[in-house]
Amino acid sequence: MADLIDIRRVQIGPENMIAHVRIDDDGPLMTSEDLEGTARVYRLLPHIVEHACLGDAGETFRDAMGDTELAHLLEHVTVELLAQTDLAGDMPAGRTWVDEVDDRTYQIELACPDDVLVAAALSCGVWILDWAYKGGGDPEPDVNAIVKGLVKLVRNVGDEGEDLVIDYGDEELADEEFADEDAYLEDEPAEDGESAADELDEEPVAPAPLWTEAPETPAEREEERGRSMEAEIDEIMATFETTPLSEDDAFEA
Repeated sequence: MADLIDIRRVQIGPENMIAHVRIDDDGPLMTSEDLEGTARVYRLLPHIVEHACLGDAGETFRDAMGDTELAHLLEHVTVELLAQTDLAGDMPAGRTWVDEVDDRTYQIELACPDDVLVAAALSCGVWILDWAYKGGGDPEPDVNAIVKGLVKLVRNVGDEGEDLVIDYGDEELADEEFADEDAYLEDEPAEDGESAADELDEEPVAPAPLWTEAPETPAEREEERGRSMEAEIDEIMATFETTPLSEDDAFEA
């Protein structure tokens, strides 16, 4: 079976990233078409319903989650992952709207304090939805491991990000009417009252695999797993076709 969500293209601007994604023809287009899959996402990320969501359904995503586009759900999953890293600012935000030509293609705009962080979080969001809407099963995505992996990825990139080569094309976005404007209400602390980033500051821990809770293993094994996870994210990001955003396309995060 094909991937549920295909990231077709990514456009990176100074403050925003816009991802062009398409929902597979055989997959559900709306969350109401597979409520079991939607419930799996909620169980993994329960705080997602607390996000502000300025659409027609209500003021929070709780009012929309049961009957909204999968692309809209992907936006909120990505925003939640960003919020949990504590590296994306006070209010990670996003917007989603449907393509004018293809009703299964959407554009997701996300505030972009760090393009590596946002692109990696989006990729992880795609994996989570793919798992949720293809029957769930074992192993279940480990959100804590994903968040720690994102934090470690960004910290490891550091100055190396200057060496990343992005093929910027000449295409610029046309003006768009946004379907809604969403923002995360407030950062949710970790269970012990500290963010994932603060936790790593106090006691560095190599990231576990994305889909399983890591057993106790030698430090060398943990480091190898961390490198494997980062390589997998890099491989996905390398497949993105990227074009720059024009100044008119920027929005205040």
